[in-house]
Amino acid sequence: MKKIPSLLLVCLILLALLGGCAPRGQLLVPESEAESRWQAFMQLSSRPAEDDMLSGSLRFGPEGDTRRVTYVLWTRSEVDLSAEKDGHGPAGLDTADFGSDMPGDARAIRLEVNAGVGANVAKALFDNGRMLVVLPRDQKAYAGVETAENLRRLLGLPLPFSMNRLNDFLAGRYLSALDVTAPERYLSGDDGNIIYLCRSEGRACELELNAEARPVRWSMSGRWTLDIAYGDDALPYKLDGRMEGEQPLRMVLLVKERRSAGTLPGLSMELEVPQDIAVYSLDQ
Repeated sequence: MKKIPSLLLVCLILLALLGGCAPRGQLLVPESEAESRWQAFMQLSSRPAEDDMLSGSLRFGPEGDTRRVTYVLWTRSEVDLSAEKDGHGPAGLDTADFGSDMPGDARAIRLEVNAGVGANVAKALFDNGRMLVVLPRDQKAYAGVETAENLRRLLGLPLPFSMNRLNDFLAGRYLSALDVTAPERYLSGDDGNIIYLCRSEGRACELELNAEARPVRWSMSGRWTLDIAYGDDALPYKLDGRMEGEQPLRMVLLVKERRSAGTLPGLSMELEVPQDIAVYSLDQ
């Protein structure tokens, strides 16, 4: 009979030792610490929007068969689209496309994509939920609603965010980019990180914050999983993404330079569509 208490004691000691290892996903973080880090994340995400220019590289495609391009991306708070006449104006979009029912965003984004030195493969303007993409090699241009499907049709990759949200994320405005609800649960992660279980666009997602309350991993059910690395300026410089499925996809985005767009007067928000290039609608 004396062996039973001893056996129970051994079991309790083993459970205590196993619990002390704090395996990933076990709820061991004090609630106050989890709440404090989430509040720090919200405060960190509230940096003001600025007109920036980013340049770097993007490698993407099916796992094991990716291709590399370089990009230049810049923003402006306001864009005058009143000059559009026939789809070949300075911005290249018909003003009728910008109705009051479109999602409101005061920032426009210009994007240039190159496959080599001087080899421009795409020019794009994103504004108010719509986009214009010019493909010089194909001598074609496309205009329509900015959706993941349209971006995939033109660029070959379903990006993890819209262009405005991607720009916000790279600029450190994480909460605006991720558009997550208040956390439903939280779990312990590696290296003192905390994993928050949230919802975004109706899907379950996980957001892992490090000790500085910066996102180091983001995953959404059925979509991308992103690992995020930071530069000396404490802003993201690398997004390493994977999407599972019948044909797994891979994406590695690097930010190699950041500058204020105001110091680069040659960066125009206008996107000229040559008269000999046909503009096709993506909305039909």
